[in-house]
Amino acid sequence: MAFDFTKLDGYKPEMSPEEKLALLDKYEPPKPDFAGFIEKKTFDKTASELAEAKRKLKEKQTEEERKEAERAESEAAIKAELESLRKDKSVSESKAKFLGLGYDEKLAAETAQALADGDMNKVFENQGVHLENVKKAAAAAALAGDPKPPAGSGGRAITQEQFDAMGYTDRLRVFDEQPEIYKQLTGGTE
Repeated sequence: MAFDFTKLDGYKPEMSPEEKLALLDKYEPPKPDFAGFIEKKTFDKTASELAEAKRKLKEKQTEEERKEAERAESEAAIKAELESLRKDKSVSESKAKFLGLGYDEKLAAETAQALADGDMNKVFENQGVHLENVKKAAAAAALAGDPKPPAGSGGRAITQEQFDAMGYTDRLRVFDEQPEIYKQLTGGTE
């Protein structure tokens, strides 16, 4: 922020730069108002007194009070560890259930953690992902289970007229699936 010369006593718009510098040299900035602030010396003294009072209080504590404080700290640590173990157990059990429902390993772990954290949006989002995976797997299984005649003589019988009426793709399928019949229908020459 630039200094505003126009606010100085004695300023005139027609002043030369030298006159403005002289006016600035005479300018005394106002003393800052430190009302509501504490001097550093006072703050440091109070902080030292407080530290000394804490030290004296600690010395005055009886052995019994120290043991009670240590017991309370230990109890708090045990409670925190117990909560952590309970949460881990809950995550592990939920993960096993999700795996039993067909979730993949990563998705089951992620969903179990979200359930333990109470993140229901993530649980439902992962449920949607799982349903999509199930649909894809069902479609793949349906395609894989498409009955195909066995190779060799166990396939369906094809007459010479049917074979002659077939296009290239159908003849190629017969060649792949029933090579013996293909040889018979082509005379082994094609």
